[in-house]
Amino acid sequence: MKPTDATLSALPEQFRRTRSAARTAVYSALAASALIGLVLAVVAFDAIVVDSSQMTGRRAGMSGLVAPGLVVLTAFFAFLFGWLAISGSYTWRLLPSGAPLTRRMFRIDCNAETAARWHAAFASGDPAQYLPIGSHKKGETYVGVYVSTDEQVAFVTVAHGTGAATRTWPLITLRDGAYAQLKALGPDDYGRPSKRGAAGSIDPFLRG
Repeated sequence: MKPTDATLSALPEQFRRTRSAARTAVYSALAASALIGLVLAVVAFDAIVVDSSQMTGRRAGMSGLVAPGLVVLTAFFAFLFGWLAISGSYTWRLLPSGAPLTRRMFRIDCNAETAARWHAAFASGDPAQYLPIGSHKKGETYVGVYVSTDEQVAFVTVAHGTGAATRTWPLITLRDGAYAQLKALGPDDYGRPSKRGAAGSIDPFLRG
């Protein structure tokens, strides 16, 4: 479970985390394909070595890496897709409708005081306040953006810290124009300043 999920987990009457049958099927099929490729690479290892030894030109220097490379590559993808089929096939659903939520997570290297300011920025419902937002490779602040296109509502969670020391802020609910503008943001738009303010509303009863 992601750090951003803590707030939703505390509201079981409103959110439920379920396994996605479609994602599980896709990842399982990809894992099976990669596993078949791994078996074939191992069985035909000697033949691949012989064939690759006939490489000429600039590629000749890489001939000894072809067979081991195929084994490592297929093993990596078999593990990756297998792990995704088991652990990465879950989705959050909004109750009581069961509408799925898409999730985008941002990791920010900042302290709790700055995390509180991020929460206030998103709670304003104004893109001019919460954009741009980047995602760092390290940091203990996590911002989760969950969108339901079926219900036309978005939720934002902010958490700081890990484990028992994790601090969470109240759940933010974005509707109307605030939802529409957040929903319209593409992956690159989060890293750019907003071009206009929001004309929507947020849930006045912040919960978390």
